[in-house]
Amino acid sequence: MNKYTVFTTNKFKRDYKKMKKRNIFDEKEFKKVVQLLANDEILPPKYCNHLLEPKSERNMGITYKTRLAFNVYKK
Repeated sequence: MNKYTVFTTNKFKRDYKKMKKRNIFDEKEFKKVVQLLANDEILPPKYCNHLLEPKSERNMGITYKTRLAFNVYKK
């Protein structure tokens, strides 16, 4: 059971179609990463986990409110 529900936007569908045309795109790896994010797990170092936009609820396993409280904004 996923913690978050994943849904696609029209922009994502267009970008995904472009990514699939690339030789380096691995659909199995992509789905694995999406599943990790949907389960609110921390990404392995291989994927260069980083802070997302400031109001995002998922930032390296730290909620937005916790980052505000401890002033965690390093990239």
